[in-house]
Amino acid sequence: MIELDQRSAILFYMIIWLIVIVVLWIREMFRVNKFNWELSNTKLFHCDRCHHTFLTKDGANLTRCPNCNSICIAKRKS
Repeated sequence: MIELDQRSAILFYMIIWLIVIVVLWIREMFRVNKFNWELSNTKLFHCDRCHHTFLTKDGANLTRCPNCNSICIAKRKS
């Protein structure tokens, strides 16, 4: 069995926790960048049927409402 004194055990414990925190932080950074939304009026839709407001990933003029599945047309401000 490996013998550890108290200082070495605490140091080993702290290093393990530091590695876990760094790995979780890196994972969170990649997750946030992957699912990042850009809020703009070209991607914002409002359903006239169920009054649900939602965002789309592409800049299409026509899409389906995720709530009621009706067709929604983008109303552009000029």
